[in-house]
Amino acid sequence: MNFLLICVISITTSTALGALPVNNGTIRVELVRHKSAFEQHINAPNLEKYGLNFDELFKPHNTNRTNDSIALYRYFDNEFYGQIVIGHPGQTLNVAFDTAWSLSWVISEKCEIWKTIGCWFHHRYDHTKSSEYKKDNRPYSGNEGTYNLTGFYSYDNISIAHSNVTAQSFVEMVNVPYTYIFSKIDGVLGLGLKTGDYDPFFYKLLRQKKIKNPIFSIFLNRDRQSNKGGNIMLGFVDDKHIHKTQLKNGTIIDDTITYLPVDPGQYWQFSMDSIVVSYSSKENFTLCPTGCKAISDTSSNDIIGPVDDVAKIHDAIKAKHFFLGKYTVNCETVNKLPKIDFVLGGQYFQLEGPQYIVKMSYRSFSICLSAFVPSTYSYQKGWVLGGAFLAEYYSIYDIYNKNIGFVKAA
Repeated sequence: MNFLLICVISITTSTALGALPVNNGTIRVELVRHKSAFEQHINAPNLEKYGLNFDELFKPHNTNRTNDSIALYRYFDNEFYGQIVIGHPGQTLNVAFDTAWSLSWVISEKCEIWKTIGCWFHHRYDHTKSSEYKKDNRPYSGNEGTYNLTGFYSYDNISIAHSNVTAQSFVEMVNVPYTYIFSKIDGVLGLGLKTGDYDPFFYKLLRQKKIKNPIFSIFLNRDRQSNKGGNIMLGFVDDKHIHKTQLKNGTIIDDTITYLPVDPGQYWQFSMDSIVVSYSSKENFTLCPTGCKAISDTSSNDIIGPVDDVAKIHDAIKAKHFFLGKYTVNCETVNKLPKIDFVLGGQYFQLEGPQYIVKMSYRSFSICLSAFVPSTYSYQKGWVLGGAFLAEYYSIYDIYNKNIGFVKAA
């Protein structure tokens, strides 16, 4: 996968952290919004004088990534985080719930902060303080060269909201990219599909009967002025997050959820019919006209696509290159930009300018950034639908039936 930006969607809590009342067999987790690592970075002092330079991170790799490899800039554009509690007595860490990754990991106390700047200002898990810790010690490497993520596997209890999973396998990271210094997250809770022998956290919840139904759903708050980031519902779909339509006879009904089959593998990957960019009802153009693949990815706010396709979108919205693969538009034009429809299962899921343009502060002025980002890998032909899309459409993930659902969010 491409550089999926380090801006994280995170979650989790224990009862001590103020868990919400829930029905038996379901878990609701609150999300908190914060400034993305990208926004914090562009407003930070220049780090090059410390020998830290982004250029090296964007050099092309000579080999294709494996399922275990980690996109270096994951979480750089995520605006959400939550909490988990690990071990006994509990250690609280901010994490990302990542639908594009099955593995769970946290920054380890063994991460040497004088060698790894990315570990600065983070909560670090110390297994020597937990009576429930079990040693594994198998090594882990993200295979990203000099700027990789490396660590070792461990077992411990993980609490999320009011529920506790025992003996969960995860990685203690001892080396992370320096860009993590700008991120709020101390780790990741993987919500990808199970592949191989590794048991993702959600599967453990099911196996230990902490939730009844093999589904989870994600609602992201579209109000960027609010620090309430949304909710993750484990084991259920919350009707209040589904948009309602009033019929001519006055009856109010839920909008229909569009379900799509998911391809085999760890990603929530599905088929997309096409993408239609419309200036008006009579003037438009189509991308991936014969269909293409897409994945749902909560680790980034961005919508990432093939270089040529994203270039066509940026031409249409008159975007100019800014920084780190980002593009800006004239803030005065946002409400007049083309509508962009993602056609899924024959249904149109539309984004308008204000929904795919993010306004943020840069130094002493404001800029308007496109959520569309070109893939850094020329071989990638599919799309990654991140927070800009998921904030508009409530998403449902069904592990048992291997499908994913989308519906307009309320």
